[in-house]
Amino acid sequence: MRMDKKEKWTRYFHTFLVDPKRKVTHIDYQWQISDCLGTVWVTDLQFQPGRMATGYLTANRELLKRNRDAEGKPIRRAVYNGVIRGHKTIAVPNRAKISEDPEFSKRVTGGIDFQLTATQSLGKDGVHFSHQHGQRPFTFSLPLRADERLDVQATKRQVTLNGLSTRQYQGHFHTCPAGFGVFQVELRNRDEEPHGSGRLICEVDLWLKGIGGEQM
Repeated sequence: MRMDKKEKWTRYFHTFLVDPKRKVTHIDYQWQISDCLGTVWVTDLQFQPGRMATGYLTANRELLKRNRDAEGKPIRRAVYNGVIRGHKTIAVPNRAKISEDPEFSKRVTGGIDFQLTATQSLGKDGVHFSHQHGQRPFTFSLPLRADERLDVQATKRQVTLNGLSTRQYQGHFHTCPAGFGVFQVELRNRDEEPHGSGRLICEVDLWLKGIGGEQM
């Protein structure tokens, strides 16, 4: 039988005493339910010593959720593009238009993927990404020829060159905070000068707080 998705569960706690001089080898239990109509789901029976509830409790309410369009379909990504020449500071939105974003207060940080296509040859260590003030720097170690494509994907935790996975990089993947993320992008040519150029696509992974996330 398929279990329907439930957003609200009730947790019950009960304390009972055992004889400290006698060893418990097994416990028999049964559920007694009365004065109700319908289907009852029971899960995660847990025993623990002591007088206070500790340990892990099941996270049975979704922490995050997706935006939805007018037809109720999830909106997973926001895509932005531009041309980078030399060293640029870019601002990437992590929100919808003000008139179309009534749930902005629920917006949370999401991963950001960078897709860079070189429009001229770039030198070794010629691609640099970082956050607004230089935090979390990322450097791609190999040179790029014109029209080669580099993907730095925070959502998949991987870097690819022309579609093939590579570990020829140093640094960190990036995230985009709610509202706007500000990033530094620097492209260096083969003379190690910040005069390289490329087409950049930024994809933001969009998330909102779910029921459980709002309670944290």
